[in-house]
Amino acid sequence: MTLDIAKLTDRATRVKDRSELGALTNPEFAMESDRPLSKPRFRFTLRQLLIATAAIGLLFGVWAWFIHKELTVRPATPADAVAKNYFGFESDDLAPRNIAVVSGTFTKSTWLSASLSVVQSGSIQEINGFTVGRSPNQIGSPPWQTLTIRLALGEKDTPIGRITNSGSAGHSRGEGSSGSFPHHVQTVASQVFPGRLTPKRERIIYVEGDRQPVVTDDMPLAEFASKNGGNYLVVVGELE
Repeated sequence: MTLDIAKLTDRATRVKDRSELGALTNPEFAMESDRPLSKPRFRFTLRQLLIATAAIGLLFGVWAWFIHKELTVRPATPADAVAKNYFGFESDDLAPRNIAVVSGTFTKSTWLSASLSVVQSGSIQEINGFTVGRSPNQIGSPPWQTLTIRLALGEKDTPIGRITNSGSAGHSRGEGSSGSFPHHVQTVASQVFPGRLTPKRERIIYVEGDRQPVVTDDMPLAEFASKNGGNYLVVVGELE
């Protein structure tokens, strides 16, 4: 059998030409290396971008709240104006004086609790207390809001002793108990304990009494009473 080399060569050339033409007209015939690399395309609507931005902000806020959930306590200064009314005072005839300022970020479920006790010769008698925060009825209010709450003592003298209540101003909701407990605490020394209030940890905020107290801010009230034999007014606070 005789092979026609010229015809075979010509046929192979025509097959090659048809293959290249098919690759040009039909991408499915093209080799992988000849195909252009496609660029990823991301399409977002304005609504999707706004939702994503809000979700990121919400997650960051939740993270910040749980990681940094605390309130700051500092001594009151003359720049902290005396409020017209203080929540917690039993009557309107008590002369108020600011003792400390508590500030921080509040949600509608964040609460500051404080109470006033008289400590006399190691015994403790709670006078009044309150829990304050934000009202849940404020429609359209932001999830987090910074509050600056002034803590105060209100006093009046009576024939049977001095009446003192603790009170607060700078919040939109509160509940508590009030009472009158005449005492004879003479203030020779007083001290505010600046620092932080953290959840479920009661700490001493303010002390005044007839002698210099033995006290630290993390000392429980019962321990304070056992270590101090004088007469004192003590304010404790807690973040809830």
